[in-house]
Amino acid sequence: MVDSLQTESRKKIRLHLRRLVTNLFEGVFPSSVSSSRGLELEEIREYQAGDDLRSIDWKTSLRTRQLHVRVRLPDRRTPVLFLIDKSGSKKFGSGAVKEDVLFEVLDLLVTAVGETGNPVGFITFTDSVERYIPPKLGQRHSLKVIELLKTEPSRSPLTDLDSAFSYLGGLALPPSLAFILSDFLAVGNYEPSLTALSRRHELIPILVRDERETTVPPLRGFLAVRDLESRELAFLDLASPLQRDLFPLELFIRLGLDYLTIGTHEGPEAWAERLSSFFEQRARRRRVRR
Repeated sequence: MVDSLQTESRKKIRLHLRRLVTNLFEGVFPSSVSSSRGLELEEIREYQAGDDLRSIDWKTSLRTRQLHVRVRLPDRRTPVLFLIDKSGSKKFGSGAVKEDVLFEVLDLLVTAVGETGNPVGFITFTDSVERYIPPKLGQRHSLKVIELLKTEPSRSPLTDLDSAFSYLGGLALPPSLAFILSDFLAVGNYEPSLTALSRRHELIPILVRDERETTVPPLRGFLAVRDLESRELAFLDLASPLQRDLFPLELFIRLGLDYLTIGTHEGPEAWAERLSSFFEQRARRRRVRR
């Protein structure tokens, strides 16, 4: 029964993502371009001033003794980027380890995107960008990349979200869909770069969180904890509630970004179902806005 529910959730995720990347930037492209590049031939017509010389159809031109060009429909495939936080805090987990959850969700999404025929790219980061793999077609290629990223050690335990957002913003990419997989436990210096990024790309932050980051057992006393990034030792007063960092969520709301929080205490079936429900609700909200 569990397997059938997870399979159904995966199917829904694939369907929602296919619709999302198909309709995401509808209307931002011209209806056709005079070019030798593109996916589908629309027509052959007489040459007009400004046409790309590389689009000339010499066979037709010789036959008619008039220059003709091949007009193709533009390539509307939307690049899909995954920004993956590999800093030290991903090694924490009172249930599953956050890094394992992150890659489980990544695997679900990449598998779904691969079936849409859209190119997939990856950016891993800590306090700097550690690896960039440009968008490329091919599900098999993407799954091999994930296996590489799982085993590749991080060069730093620290986090700097601004460096990742600024890096993506500096890439010469068309409007893209970008998933940000992180716990967003970082210095809040990234508002300008995330704001600029949201104006060009469609962003979906996915926060992987652990319940022990916001709640502690109702006990008296102090608990010694060590920061997995800075390695500093601190003492938590178990009688006092933990402070919650609401800055990321407030920023997402201000920027109009749809985001999803996934907990390590859940499980693969729940993660798949939450992703499916998220895309379904997101599509419903977007239809209402239109």
